[in-house]
Amino acid sequence: MTLKVVRLRPKRHDTITEALQLALSLPLDLTATTRDEIAEALARYQPQGGWTYTMLNPTQLRTLLRLINACPKPATTLSVWTAAVSHVHRDTGEIMASRARLAADADTSTQEASRALSLLTDMGALVRLRPGRYAINCNVAWNGSLAKRETAAREAPQLRLVEP
Repeated sequence: MTLKVVRLRPKRHDTITEALQLALSLPLDLTATTRDEIAEALARYQPQGGWTYTMLNPTQLRTLLRLINACPKPATTLSVWTAAVSHVHRDTGEIMASRARLAADADTSTQEASRALSLLTDMGALVRLRPGRYAINCNVAWNGSLAKRETAAREAPQLRLVEP
């Protein structure tokens, strides 16, 4: 008996994903709203449930854990951090999820997710790209080529303690 392989995902989704990724990576003069809409569309068309490899700097991660444990609501902050890491765009570090999506993934409110994102930014774990859009600090975590990480690391901040 011969088994037939059935494609579970339409091929055009791969084409759409590649086109959206290309649009985000080109130096186009897109408004923040347009860029956010493209990122949201990308999240809908990217394969779900696939495995990704995100590199973590062990020393920076331990430092981040100490900083998170010292902040108000450490469990929520850690949940939002973990959700953010699961949405990192390859080779840019941009978090390709909205605040509402991160809140849902972290099982918290959008207000608490915003507070945690601001706190993680103040600590240096995240970099604010523009209002409502963040990237992972490439000194803490990275998904992509090491050459691109090295380039990004030249301008990345160091982790720092935030006074409550």
